[in-house]
Amino acid sequence: MISFLLTTLWQGAFVVGITFAVTTAIPKGQAATRYAVWFAALVALALLPLTALLSIASPSAIPSSIVHTTTVATKVTQQAARTSGSWLSIAWIAGALLSLLRIVVSYARIAAIRRSAVPADALGPRVMTSDRLEIPIVAGIIRPVVIIPARLLRDLDSADLRCILIHERAHISRRDVLGNLIQRVFEAALFFNPWVYLIGHQLVNEREAACDDWVVCNAGDPVRYASCLAALGGQQRPFTPPLLTPSAIGSGRMLIGRIARILDGKSVSMKTNYLVVSAAVALFALLAFAFQTPPTIAAVRSSACPTLLASVVNAVPPKLPDMYAAAHPHGSAEVEVTIGTNGKASNARILKATDATIGKAAVKAALQSTYSPARRDCKTVSGNFVYHAQFESP
Repeated sequence: MISFLLTTLWQGAFVVGITFAVTTAIPKGQAATRYAVWFAALVALALLPLTALLSIASPSAIPSSIVHTTTVATKVTQQAARTSGSWLSIAWIAGALLSLLRIVVSYARIAAIRRSAVPADALGPRVMTSDRLEIPIVAGIIRPVVIIPARLLRDLDSADLRCILIHERAHISRRDVLGNLIQRVFEAALFFNPWVYLIGHQLVNEREAACDDWVVCNAGDPVRYASCLAALGGQQRPFTPPLLTPSAIGSGRMLIGRIARILDGKSVSMKTNYLVVSAAVALFALLAFAFQTPPTIAAVRSSACPTLLASVVNAVPPKLPDMYAAAHPHGSAEVEVTIGTNGKASNARILKATDATIGKAAVKAALQSTYSPARRDCKTVSGNFVYHAQFESP
């Protein structure tokens, strides 16, 4: 497991590099597509180390520079996992549990806000208002609702409120609450990985920009909407938004960037270009192919499928003639047998024995015993086992 987690560190650099290259070619007005590409990168970051289990690549088809890079990185990862001992596993478990606890606390906080909120029928269905908020949010995954701070109902005019509602309803239509939950779970599991936070930051930026595009396309007045966001940012009181919900207002720096983007006059699109997203996924698949070097496969497999030697399951005790046993109270023998993939013994060979009679009895017992076959790379293989027999007559 630790080898797998450490592998995400160096593989994440490749994932982020490819994603930046792809998104640079996507116009800023296509935030929905940019968001989808970054989300695919988040999934790729978590799944790429697992692809070594597939063994789909031929090393000869991989450029030597990539083979060298992945080989060195894999060896360093293996060495770090070996030298860390159990403390690194304990640290990861503790950190992941604390991160998951933050998600649980956030869920409880949102649930409490939703229970205390009251319907705002004048604003449409599934819209509520609350005095416990300073920014608009979407609450709930199965039946999400928009919750508007009560003060905004007093301070904003109907046109500005409509813009805010379009933005929040865009989060619902895009299933951003579920996407945000998945993002936070990945961040909790890979809390030690800086790449997961860089991807998460990009996801938040592109998600809010995509919802801004919904407002511009539906309200048709980008200047008015930009003014609304600026006013909300200037009036916002100190408030930490819940971790598990997207909202209309983010950090001040992000808000400035969103306003500048809205006012740049370039066309925007609400739709996701799945052809571009598919191309990005294909690049991640090629990256997985490139990581299929023998050391990488061995590193992951050694963690998931450790090598096991053949072992005896039910040892049959050797039997000696009564008269012989009475005359020879002590004796021993060692017999080497070959254990097939079906667990059956064959090819018995006496390594040492007190005498021929004891050796013959030990061979018979060894062949009649049942065994668990050896395993290597998640597969059963033939292996040898040394059967030990010790005779002690009463």
